Amino acid sequence: MTQPDHSSPQRGAPRITAVTRRVIFDYLRGDGGPWWGQLEETCFLEGLYDLDGLPSTDRRFATARADIIQHRITNPMDWPDDWIFEDPRFQLLEGPDQILLNFLARLVHPEVQSDVDQSTQRVEDLNRLLGPDGWTLRVFEFLSGRPIYTPIPTDATGPLVSLPVEDDDAGKLDLILGQTYSLLDRDGEEEARDLLRAAVLSLRRDGGFYHPMPGDGWTTSTYEAVLAADRALLSEFTKPVIDAIWARLESLLTWLQREDVQSLVVEGEVRALPAIPADWRNEAA
Repeated sequence: MTQPDHSSPQRGAPRITAVTRRVIFDYLRGDGGPWWGQLEETCFLEGLYDLDGLPSTDRRFATARADIIQHRITNPMDWPDDWIFEDPRFQLLEGPDQILLNFLARLVHPEVQSDVDQSTQRVEDLNRLLGPDGWTLRVFEFLSGRPIYTPIPTDATGPLVSLPVEDDDAGKLDLILGQTYSLLDRDGEEEARDLLRAAVLSLRRDGGFYHPMPGDGWTTSTYEAVLAADRALLSEFTKPVIDAIWARLESLLTWLQREDVQSLVVEGEVRALPAIPADWRNEAA
């Protein structure tokens, strides 16, 4: 089967920003393996480019293929391993989205990366980086039982939250709450959406107060998400509202590898306590 083309390279302005492209390149540089995988670089690239049609940057040669053979095979130290990312002939840094997306899909093709676990992890990492710009890699067929991926346009995922998300990462948790707000807004859940505007999200151990049902996955390490809201608004957090918030929040936390957060509670925010001087007893007297 021919890989489907879900977006023409010439259609519209690029959605993938230079910021995202450079972050992807940094990820690939540090990912522990060459971008060409189990192939030679020319074999990898000729599945994407006409190497005999692209010009040489070395006056001794006529084509990009001859360039690569000279500087990466005959003399492999001439060019760094990441030369492809900055070479304007290949348009990965500044070019149509589809050129970069096809390059990324080839990175995880079974001919390039046959280890399914490694290719799956790489796809998860790449999708997390591509998500804010509205792209994802999805399986569309299999080769010898191994997945072949194709780029699909999707809804932008919103602000990135770097992993891991720790219990006291207030800034990250506020971004997650903002993403929940955006999902509620997208789905027309206006009442739940508006109640989040002034709320604060935190995570805490549930302390064993939750009495689990058999088989529900609860452990003593289970966390709960806590929304601190204005006490005057607590009555508006009805069960349908809480369920709507939790449905979106749970999916985000799971995506961010916090499957240990298994419930949502809403509590009144703690009011600021009065400032008390050290000699308050004398003042009181």
